[in-house]
Amino acid sequence: MPTTSAAPVIALSVELLDAPAYPGRRRYQLFSDYVGALRAAGAAALLIPADATAEETALLLQRCDGLLLTGGDDPDLRLLGGPPPPPECLLLPPVQQATNLTLLGQALRADLPVLGVCLGMQMLGLAHGSPYVQHLPTAAAHGGGARHRVRLDPASRLAALTGAAEVEVASFHHQALGGVAGGLRASGWADDGVLEAVELPERRFALGVQWHPERVADTPASRGLFAGFVGAARDYRGGR
Repeated sequence: MPTTSAAPVIALSVELLDAPAYPGRRRYQLFSDYVGALRAAGAAALLIPADATAEETALLLQRCDGLLLTGGDDPDLRLLGGPPPPPECLLLPPVQQATNLTLLGQALRADLPVLGVCLGMQMLGLAHGSPYVQHLPTAAAHGGGARHRVRLDPASRLAALTGAAEVEVASFHHQALGGVAGGLRASGWADDGVLEAVELPERRFALGVQWHPERVADTPASRGLFAGFVGAARDYRGGR
């Protein structure tokens, strides 16, 4: 569906590639699949710098109708009072982690529709005090685009959006939430028990999925998820 001037505007987080993990000049990165999936659902995208200040993110979100927290490297739990990382981790730059959490907090306070993908779901969990697994025992079954099944809670919003009790997904992660806290509700699980989806039932729209729906954007489940997210953003825009 082509976007128009009346299309809802979705803010997207981006990655910050910086030394020492990434050689060369400091730069931003976002895989274009995210924008393509939003365009197909009828939305326009606004990319938020990964090192934006709280003042900048607040100003930009005022012009947006939803927030898509995208994937990325691994959170540093030490910045949240947690344990040090295992050797398998490739840590986010601290400023990117802080910006993501700031964006999420501001969006939720404004009741903007929020969709978290992979790292975005993990940020949603960490912001609500959820337990966290820094390296999964079954990491090989979840990385590198692995395809696997996710069983959905039939009473969840996610099941309603996808129209399915089970979906096949593409995964690119070795970490995951170890449970839910702070009002989050678990809504999807892999066969090995890894938590794959969460939502905040009291919000207008706040979902997190551990897989990458934008990588399989043509599946009915992904189309339903992005259509529901963009539809919630359109309703938010209409109520301004």
